Amino acid sequence: MTLLALVLLAASPSDQPGVYTLSKEAFVETAKADLDTLHRFVDGMQQVMKQVEANKPLFATRRNQVYSPDEKQTLLSTWGSLFAFFSSTEALRQKYWGFVKVPPTDVRHAWGFAITHAALTALLANGLTFAHLTLNNPQLETIFDEPNDEYGVPKSAFAAFKLKTIHVSTSTQLVTGDSWEPTVLPVLKLTKTSDPRLTWAFESMKRDSAVAKKALLREGVTLYAGNAKDLLKDGTAQAVFPAQKTFAEWAGDTRVARIGKPIITQDDVKKWVLPRLAPGDVLVARSNWFLSNIGLPGFWPHALLYVGDAKDLAAAFDADPGVIAWAKAQPEKASSLTELLGKRFPEKWKTYSTSPDFQGHAPIRVIESISEGVSFTATEHAFGVDYLAALRPRVPAVDKARAIVRAFTYQGRPYDFDFDFFSDATLVCTELVFKAYQPSSDQQGISIGLVDVAGRRTLPANEFIRLFDQEGDSPKRQFDFVLFLDASEKKDQAFLADEPSLRASWKRLKWDLAQK
Repeated sequence: MTLLALVLLAASPSDQPGVYTLSKEAFVETAKADLDTLHRFVDGMQQVMKQVEANKPLFATRRNQVYSPDEKQTLLSTWGSLFAFFSSTEALRQKYWGFVKVPPTDVRHAWGFAITHAALTALLANGLTFAHLTLNNPQLETIFDEPNDEYGVPKSAFAAFKLKTIHVSTSTQLVTGDSWEPTVLPVLKLTKTSDPRLTWAFESMKRDSAVAKKALLREGVTLYAGNAKDLLKDGTAQAVFPAQKTFAEWAGDTRVARIGKPIITQDDVKKWVLPRLAPGDVLVARSNWFLSNIGLPGFWPHALLYVGDAKDLAAAFDADPGVIAWAKAQPEKASSLTELLGKRFPEKWKTYSTSPDFQGHAPIRVIESISEGVSFTATEHAFGVDYLAALRPRVPAVDKARAIVRAFTYQGRPYDFDFDFFSDATLVCTELVFKAYQPSSDQQGISIGLVDVAGRRTLPANEFIRLFDQEGDSPKRQFDFVLFLDASEKKDQAFLADEPSLRASWKRLKWDLAQK
């Protein structure tokens, strides 16, 4: 082993051989999926940093006055979003650190290096920029070091963040990683390994490495000097970026062990879920190993709309007088909801009612916004998760029919990685549900407020359960309980839970493994 490899190995934060026990074929497929995930994390960090720049006076100005509630919300949600991206990116980095023990001639070495170094350079490029903006701001450091349950930010996380970002060992990893790249590229050429994900990774690490090195050359002395007191004070902290060693190790190991194996099985879906659902139900879902919507707060990261199959739709709405009257009043002069859908969206209706989803599963029962865009999906995809809950809007049948028609309108549009609720051109998962049930002059709908996350008005899926809990048993409540499939990660088993358990679930930590 070369001296450079030994330096990399000595600097590695943890030893996780799990992914390297896979066959080369399985390893490469896993690495491809993880590079796609890393790409989303890096894009997410960059989007949050744009919000930081837009609010630069708030972050960069030392002040004697206490922050207002709105200012504090912007600060905490921004830091929480960054921390979520930082932690999750670090989890991927640690997952692949074993590449240094794999011979450089092995293609797994190249893929492992691409993921770890693209992750590290992104962490440093964004981390150093954020550290510089917030340097020597006591009031800011105090509120950032407070625990933030919604984002899974532990106590003293900001001190640990600075410790890892502004540290000679991390800078050493940057330099040694950059030097290692010329060793990796010939292996990829020799094995004729070409993939757009790898192209992105090497372009990303080149760009972010330049940003990080520029920051270190320009401000490294100031950053290290300004951080010296904190480094001494927090010198006993774990040198794992930023503070979540347990989470990072768990995330890496779990995704290796359970990739493609959700806790909720299709037998569970057939036994417990489908018999309870009705078209128009709003569902929230969580997969422990797939860190979707990573920059948003809360335990529940994903929301989707259940429509049932074509027969379910017909049974639920085609004989309803209110729906019939509404359908007849539409330009298509339809006599039922299913006829209206067929006339207004002939190609979409054909796909929905007769075709499999993008994974080849049928029948289609769900409309959801995922990375592939607003999609028709079957239960194998939509309910292939670890936790699942369903709520039933307390609105007339015609409102549910309108919501489904709206969702059909949005089907096919791209996923909104910017979480911009003020544009219909792209939609995030909660945005699809929000806009499907948005109140209007002719629709009662569901009233749910947007929240501020890093200076953006958006809607985390957790807010649906928070609203359900806060409205309680009020006669004016907007949802009824349908089901909650809770899970035990330790037992690898799902189980039916009651309504009080669902009401309390929005308070779980973001990285909660509560069912150990």
